[in-house]
Amino acid sequence: MKGRWFILFLIALAAVSGIYFLLHQGSGSGPKIGDPAPDFSLSDRRGQSTTLSEFRGKVVLLNFWATWCGPCQHEMPSLEALYERYREKNFVVLGVSLDEEGWVAIDAFLKQVPVQFPILLDSVQKTSELYQVYRIPETYLIDAQGKIVDKFVGPQDYDQDLFYKKIERFLPPS
Repeated sequence: MKGRWFILFLIALAAVSGIYFLLHQGSGSGPKIGDPAPDFSLSDRRGQSTTLSEFRGKVVLLNFWATWCGPCQHEMPSLEALYERYREKNFVVLGVSLDEEGWVAIDAFLKQVPVQFPILLDSVQKTSELYQVYRIPETYLIDAQGKIVDKFVGPQDYDQDLFYKKIERFLPPS
């Protein structure tokens, strides 16, 4: 009887370890904390090209998302609240949509969940491949010098003290 419980314990331990690994592993071999954030060029809603390097001198929260992603939809209001809180202090949220349907899907979503921060389209996943994004939402915090200082995989509530402190630590002097 003891042997059976021991085997069940080992199976449970393996299952818990496997789940922990899946939840806490990085999403790929993309840029790491401390690395320079790879530059990219994507189009905004007006079709104008926008590069990450245009935001040098600002703290950037780079959020990869899609309209069909439930967790992405859930965190959108808190991203907007964080953007509104710090937008006048050299901070920007950049939303990078991976929607293959393009602006039709994004526009429909933004009618229901309006945001003021810039949305860029990566419908062919060129930038998400550059960052090795395999699960969304995935978000990078980039300092004013263009260095990755934090990374968040999975949905977050950005409208809270924990994130305010993270952002304020990297804000350049006004």
